[in-house]
Amino acid sequence: MPMKLTIPEKILIHLYHFRKYNDRYDYPFDMTQQGIAKSIGISVTHVPRNMKKLEEEGFVEIKKGHVQGKKKRVTIYLLTSAGIMKAKELVQKIENKEIKINEKYVKIGEIQKTTGKSLIEILRAIERGEKIEIMMGKRVVFKEVAIEREVFIDREKELKAMEKWYTKGKILAIIGPRGIGKTALVLEFISMEKISSNLVWFNIYEGRKWGSIKEVIENLFERREILEILRESPTLLIFDNYYMVDDDFVDAMKSLTVENIGKSKIIVTMPSSTPFYNRFYSMRDVERGAVMEINLEPLPMEEARKLLPHVREDAFKRIYQLTNGNTRLLCLLARGELTKDKDIPLTPETIHLLNYLASQKI
Repeated sequence: MPMKLTIPEKILIHLYHFRKYNDRYDYPFDMTQQGIAKSIGISVTHVPRNMKKLEEEGFVEIKKGHVQGKKKRVTIYLLTSAGIMKAKELVQKIENKEIKINEKYVKIGEIQKTTGKSLIEILRAIERGEKIEIMMGKRVVFKEVAIEREVFIDREKELKAMEKWYTKGKILAIIGPRGIGKTALVLEFISMEKISSNLVWFNIYEGRKWGSIKEVIENLFERREILEILRESPTLLIFDNYYMVDDDFVDAMKSLTVENIGKSKIIVTMPSSTPFYNRFYSMRDVERGAVMEINLEPLPMEEARKLLPHVREDAFKRIYQLTNGNTRLLCLLARGELTKDKDIPLTPETIHLLNYLASQKI
């Protein structure tokens, strides 16, 4: 063990990961008593006592907040500015500590970068005497466009299905209307799952050609064969907004459903309107387990309500009816950014009505 940490120190390190979550409407489960206890490996009953000590020292703020999957507000814990400074100091010390792996000493910070695991996960593994494996070479993380996380509501059932798929599955297809929250779901899954493999994310615009995808992947890994890359370098490959693509793209995706891709995984999000001839798999592929499907439905009314909590009830019901629970439309409306230049399938009259209804406060 590189250093002996107290429970309060472990809590500070754990919460340091969530230091930017102040003033949010929804907070992750990891910031609750149960989430903290699970992360650092202690009983839930030990959390309040240690939190009280951290609060008295000025390192932690205790408050009530909405947590994903919980109907009522629960107790959550946030670092104060002093707590962030203290946690940062601890983190830097730990990252510079070295442990022996494969006859070589490696800094814990480097292990974190190459495995994608949190410091707490690495420290717990060391405490338990578990073998830590790191990938040869540097972990590849590539996102074709900057993607900002939206407010995330509900989808607990879908996230559990994705967790199950990630342990044994190969290709995951997430299907739903535009704006229903497919991209947000993948972002949330990546955040909570703590992906340790390579991560390569492509934005598939209309007319995207397979040749351009192939070129980027080969350059990232400095190799010439995609199948060789996927088999030898475990990678989570994401094709976001798969829709109108060329025939070579469809053929390549069909090939990936039958080929051996080792421990690599592929997630494809696609609009419900994707033409049949652009779909790269059949029901037979789903039945034999090569592809898993998740069909996203509109947000339930009670979950959508969380996005517009201050709107009058009758006005909100009309909003829900007009948007059909579409996550993107509701998020834009909540931020006051629902305008006709946002490339949304609504008439100017409907947009005007929705903004008026959103202004009807309780």
